[in-house]
Amino acid sequence: MRSSKPAQFSSFLGFMEQSIMIYAGNAIDCTIGVWFGLSTLTAAAFGNMISNFVGLATGGTVERLAMSVGLPSPGLTEAQRSLKVVHRVGFAGTLVGAMLGCALGMIHLFFIDTDKSAILKLQAITQEQEIAFEVECSNKVRNDATAISVRGPDVDGILASMTAALSASGYSVLELRGTHHKVRDDGGTDENGLFTMSNDGTYEDTFIVRPRGSTTQVPDDDLEELGHAILAACKDPLSSHSLKAQVQDLRADNEALIERVLWLEQALEEKQIKVERRDAS
Repeated sequence: MRSSKPAQFSSFLGFMEQSIMIYAGNAIDCTIGVWFGLSTLTAAAFGNMISNFVGLATGGTVERLAMSVGLPSPGLTEAQRSLKVVHRVGFAGTLVGAMLGCALGMIHLFFIDTDKSAILKLQAITQEQEIAFEVECSNKVRNDATAISVRGPDVDGILASMTAALSASGYSVLELRGTHHKVRDDGGTDENGLFTMSNDGTYEDTFIVRPRGSTTQVPDDDLEELGHAILAACKDPLSSHSLKAQVQDLRADNEALIERVLWLEQALEEKQIKVERRDAS
Protein backbone atom coordinates (compact mmCIF):
# COMPACT_ATOMS: atom_id res chain seq x y z
CA MET A 1 0.00 0.00 0.00
CA ARG A 2 1.29 3.42 -0.85
CA SER A 3 1.52 5.98 1.93
CA SER A 4 -0.28 9.30 1.98
CA LYS A 5 2.77 10.98 3.43
CA PRO A 6 6.04 11.72 1.62
CA ALA A 7 7.71 8.62 3.09
CA GLN A 8 9.65 8.19 -0.13
CA PHE A 9 11.59 11.36 0.74
CA SER A 10 12.39 10.50 4.35
CA SER A 11 15.27 8.19 3.45
CA PHE A 12 16.97 10.83 1.31
CA LEU A 13 16.33 13.57 3.88
CA GLY A 14 17.74 11.38 6.65
CA PHE A 15 20.87 10.71 4.60
CA MET A 16 21.27 14.41 3.78
CA GLU A 17 20.77 15.65 7.34
CA GLN A 18 23.08 13.00 8.79
CA SER A 19 25.79 13.90 6.28
CA ILE A 20 25.48 17.63 7.01
CA MET A 21 25.58 17.03 10.77
CA ILE A 22 28.75 14.92 10.51
CA TYR A 23 30.67 17.32 8.28
CA ALA A 24 29.43 20.48 10.02
CA GLY A 25 30.09 19.05 13.49
CA ASN A 26 33.58 17.93 12.51
CA ALA A 27 34.37 21.33 10.96
CA ILE A 28 33.19 23.14 14.10
CA ASP A 29 35.11 20.74 16.34
CA CYS A 30 38.36 21.32 14.40
CA THR A 31 38.03 25.13 14.27
CA ILE A 32 35.81 26.90 16.79
CA GLY A 33 36.09 23.94 19.15
CA VAL A 34 39.88 24.30 19.17
CA TRP A 35 39.81 28.11 19.56
CA PHE A 36 37.34 28.15 22.46
CA GLY A 37 38.01 24.72 23.98
CA LEU A 38 34.57 23.29 23.15
CA SER A 39 33.93 19.62 23.72
CA THR A 40 33.25 17.27 20.82
CA LEU A 41 29.69 16.75 22.09
CA THR A 42 29.08 20.52 21.96
CA ALA A 43 30.38 20.66 18.38
CA ALA A 44 28.06 17.77 17.47
CA ALA A 45 25.10 19.69 18.94
CA PHE A 46 25.94 22.71 16.77
CA GLY A 47 26.28 20.42 13.75
CA ASN A 48 22.86 18.93 14.47
CA MET A 49 21.36 22.42 14.70
CA ILE A 50 22.78 23.31 11.28
CA SER A 51 21.55 20.01 9.87
CA ASN A 52 18.01 20.61 11.15
CA PHE A 53 17.97 24.13 9.70
CA VAL A 54 19.09 22.89 6.28
CA GLY A 55 16.53 20.07 6.39
CA LEU A 56 13.68 22.45 7.17
CA ALA A 57 14.83 24.95 4.56
CA THR A 58 15.22 22.43 1.75
CA GLY A 59 12.50 19.89 2.55
CA GLY A 60 10.00 21.36 0.09
CA THR A 61 12.66 21.72 -2.59
CA VAL A 62 13.66 18.08 -2.25
CA GLU A 63 10.02 16.99 -2.50
CA ARG A 64 9.46 19.02 -5.66
CA LEU A 65 12.68 17.67 -7.15
CA ALA A 66 11.56 14.11 -6.44
CA MET A 67 8.23 14.77 -8.11
CA SER A 68 9.96 16.23 -11.16
CA VAL A 69 11.97 13.03 -11.75
CA GLY A 70 8.81 10.95 -11.92
CA LEU A 71 8.45 9.35 -8.50
CA PRO A 72 4.89 8.01 -8.19
CA SER A 73 2.28 9.85 -6.13
CA PRO A 74 0.24 7.89 -3.56
CA GLY A 75 -2.97 8.82 -5.42
CA LEU A 76 -5.21 8.28 -2.38
CA THR A 77 -8.65 9.78 -1.96
CA GLU A 78 -9.61 11.89 1.06
CA ALA A 79 -11.52 8.94 2.50
CA GLN A 80 -8.50 6.68 2.14
CA ARG A 81 -6.23 9.28 3.73
CA SER A 82 -8.38 9.32 6.85
CA LEU A 83 -8.07 5.57 7.42
CA LYS A 84 -6.03 4.54 10.47
CA VAL A 85 -4.20 1.86 8.54
CA VAL A 86 -3.01 4.48 6.06
CA HIS A 87 -1.69 6.65 8.89
CA ARG A 88 0.06 3.70 10.49
CA VAL A 89 1.63 2.54 7.26
CA GLY A 90 2.70 6.10 6.44
CA PHE A 91 4.29 6.56 9.85
CA ALA A 92 6.09 3.21 9.64
CA GLY A 93 7.36 4.00 6.15
CA THR A 94 8.60 7.43 7.18
CA LEU A 95 10.30 6.02 10.30
CA VAL A 96 12.03 3.17 8.46
CA GLY A 97 13.07 5.49 5.65
CA ALA A 98 14.55 8.05 8.05
CA MET A 99 16.46 5.39 9.99
CA LEU A 100 17.79 3.85 6.79
CA GLY A 101 18.89 7.25 5.49
CA CYS A 102 20.62 8.15 8.76
CA ALA A 103 22.38 4.77 8.82
CA LEU A 104 23.62 5.30 5.27
CA GLY A 105 24.74 8.80 6.20
CA MET A 106 27.09 7.35 8.81
CA ILE A 107 29.21 5.99 5.95
CA HIS A 108 30.88 9.41 5.90
CA LEU A 109 32.57 8.54 9.21
CA PHE A 110 34.89 6.23 7.27
CA PHE A 111 36.22 9.24 5.33
CA ILE A 112 36.75 11.63 8.27
CA ASP A 113 39.71 11.71 10.65
CA THR A 114 37.80 11.57 13.93
CA ASP A 115 41.02 11.99 15.97
CA LYS A 116 42.04 15.23 14.27
CA SER A 117 40.15 17.55 16.62
CA ALA A 118 41.64 15.92 19.73
CA ILE A 119 45.15 16.36 18.36
CA LEU A 120 44.48 19.99 17.38
CA LYS A 121 43.16 20.75 20.87
CA LEU A 122 46.28 19.31 22.45
CA GLN A 123 48.44 21.38 20.10
CA ALA A 124 46.55 24.57 20.94
CA ILE A 125 48.42 25.26 24.19
CA THR A 126 49.53 28.89 24.14
CA GLN A 127 52.87 30.45 25.09
CA GLU A 128 51.24 32.09 28.11
CA GLN A 129 50.08 28.68 29.31
CA GLU A 130 53.53 27.18 28.77
CA ILE A 131 55.28 29.67 31.09
CA ALA A 132 52.48 29.47 33.67
CA PHE A 133 53.44 25.98 34.83
CA GLU A 134 55.45 25.47 38.01
CA VAL A 135 56.92 22.14 39.07
CA GLU A 136 58.16 21.38 42.60
CA CYS A 137 59.86 18.09 43.49
CA SER A 138 60.34 17.54 47.21
CA ASN A 139 61.72 14.78 49.43
CA LYS A 140 60.64 16.61 52.59
CA VAL A 141 56.91 15.84 52.44
CA ARG A 142 57.28 12.09 53.07
CA ASN A 143 60.15 9.95 54.20
CA ASP A 144 59.32 7.01 51.97
CA ALA A 145 58.37 8.74 48.70
CA THR A 146 58.82 11.90 46.65
CA ALA A 147 56.11 14.55 46.22
CA ILE A 148 55.76 16.33 42.88
CA SER A 149 53.48 19.37 42.78
CA VAL A 150 52.51 20.85 39.41
CA ARG A 151 50.66 24.19 39.34
CA GLY A 152 49.27 25.80 36.22
CA PRO A 153 46.26 26.30 33.93
CA ASP A 154 43.77 23.56 33.18
CA VAL A 155 44.70 22.18 29.74
CA ASP A 156 43.23 19.06 28.15
CA GLY A 157 45.63 16.13 28.17
CA ILE A 158 48.02 17.53 30.80
CA LEU A 159 47.30 14.91 33.46
CA ALA A 160 47.65 12.03 30.99
CA SER A 161 50.86 13.53 29.64
CA MET A 162 52.45 13.85 33.10
CA THR A 163 51.41 10.33 34.09
CA ALA A 164 52.85 8.94 30.86
CA ALA A 165 56.11 10.87 31.43
CA LEU A 166 56.46 9.44 34.95
CA SER A 167 55.85 5.90 33.70
CA ALA A 168 58.32 6.34 30.82
CA SER A 169 60.94 7.65 33.26
CA GLY A 170 60.66 4.56 35.45
CA TYR A 171 58.52 5.85 38.34
CA SER A 172 55.44 4.42 40.00
CA VAL A 173 52.61 6.72 41.13
CA LEU A 174 51.43 5.89 44.66
CA GLU A 175 48.97 8.76 45.10
CA LEU A 176 47.48 11.54 43.01
CA ARG A 177 45.63 14.56 44.34
CA GLY A 178 44.09 17.42 42.38
CA THR A 179 43.20 20.85 43.76
CA HIS A 180 41.43 23.80 42.17
CA HIS A 181 42.68 27.11 43.57
CA LYS A 182 39.56 29.25 43.57
CA VAL A 183 39.77 33.00 43.21
CA ARG A 184 38.75 35.41 45.94
CA ASP A 185 38.27 39.14 45.57
CA ASP A 186 40.64 39.87 48.46
CA GLY A 187 43.41 37.79 46.83
CA GLY A 188 43.82 35.67 49.96
CA THR A 189 43.09 32.02 50.65
CA ASP A 190 39.92 30.21 49.76
CA GLU A 191 37.52 28.50 52.14
CA ASN A 192 39.76 25.40 52.29
CA GLY A 193 42.83 27.40 53.23
CA LEU A 194 44.51 26.94 49.86
CA PHE A 195 46.71 29.72 48.57
CA THR A 196 45.38 31.53 45.49
CA MET A 197 48.08 31.39 42.84
CA SER A 198 46.64 33.84 40.29
CA ASN A 199 43.76 36.15 39.52
CA ASP A 200 42.11 33.69 37.13
CA GLY A 201 42.47 30.47 39.13
CA THR A 202 44.85 27.56 38.65
CA TYR A 203 44.95 23.83 39.16
CA GLU A 204 47.47 21.90 41.22
CA ASP A 205 48.20 18.20 40.81
CA THR A 206 50.32 16.42 43.41
CA PHE A 207 51.95 13.09 42.61
CA ILE A 208 53.47 10.83 45.26
CA VAL A 209 56.02 8.67 43.42
CA ARG A 210 58.82 6.18 43.90
CA PRO A 211 61.31 4.60 41.53
CA ARG A 212 59.64 1.53 40.03
CA GLY A 213 60.29 -1.53 42.19
CA SER A 214 61.71 0.53 45.06
CA THR A 215 60.42 1.49 48.51
CA THR A 216 62.51 4.65 48.85
CA GLN A 217 62.44 8.21 47.59
CA VAL A 218 63.79 9.46 44.31
CA PRO A 219 67.49 10.25 44.86
CA ASP A 220 68.13 13.95 45.45
CA ASP A 221 70.49 14.09 42.48
CA ASP A 222 67.66 12.95 40.17
CA LEU A 223 65.03 15.47 41.33
CA GLU A 224 66.02 18.20 38.89
CA GLU A 225 65.98 15.82 35.92
CA LEU A 226 62.58 14.56 37.04
CA GLY A 227 61.28 18.13 37.24
CA HIS A 228 62.46 18.86 33.68
CA ALA A 229 60.67 15.73 32.42
CA ILE A 230 57.41 16.76 34.08
CA LEU A 231 57.68 20.33 32.79
CA ALA A 232 58.30 19.06 29.25
CA ALA A 233 55.19 16.89 29.55
CA CYS A 234 53.14 19.93 30.57
CA LYS A 235 54.31 21.87 27.52
CA ASP A 236 53.68 19.01 25.12
CA PRO A 237 50.54 17.09 26.14
CA LEU A 238 50.39 15.58 22.65
CA SER A 239 53.33 13.32 23.51
CA SER A 240 51.10 11.24 25.77
CA HIS A 241 49.16 10.09 22.71
CA SER A 242 52.26 8.68 21.07
CA LEU A 243 53.38 7.06 24.32
CA LYS A 244 49.97 5.48 24.77
CA ALA A 245 50.07 4.13 21.22
CA GLN A 246 53.54 2.69 21.84
CA VAL A 247 52.35 1.02 25.06
CA GLN A 248 49.38 -0.51 23.26
CA ASP A 249 51.63 -1.83 20.49
CA LEU A 250 54.04 -3.32 23.04
CA ARG A 251 51.14 -4.92 24.91
CA ALA A 252 49.86 -6.54 21.72
CA ASP A 253 53.35 -7.79 20.87
CA ASN A 254 53.76 -9.14 24.38
CA GLU A 255 50.47 -11.06 24.20
CA ALA A 256 51.47 -12.57 20.86
CA LEU A 257 54.85 -13.53 22.29
CA ILE A 258 53.25 -15.20 25.31
CA GLU A 259 50.98 -17.26 23.06
CA ARG A 260 54.00 -18.29 20.98
CA VAL A 261 55.99 -19.36 24.05
CA LEU A 262 53.07 -21.40 25.42
CA TRP A 263 52.72 -23.17 22.08
CA LEU A 264 56.44 -23.96 21.95
CA GLU A 265 56.40 -25.28 25.54
CA GLN A 266 53.47 -27.55 24.76
CA ALA A 267 55.11 -28.83 21.58
CA LEU A 268 58.37 -29.48 23.45
CA GLU A 269 56.64 -31.42 26.23
CA GLU A 270 54.85 -33.60 23.72
CA LYS A 271 58.20 -34.57 22.17
CA GLN A 272 59.83 -35.18 25.56
CA ILE A 273 57.21 -37.67 26.72
CA LYS A 274 56.90 -41.06 25.10
CA VAL A 275 54.05 -43.36 26.03
CA GLU A 276 53.70 -47.03 24.99
CA ARG A 277 50.34 -48.67 25.74
CA ARG A 278 49.83 -52.41 26.00
CA ASP A 279 47.70 -53.76 23.26
CA ALA A 280 44.21 -54.35 24.61
CA SER A 281 43.90 -57.59 22.60
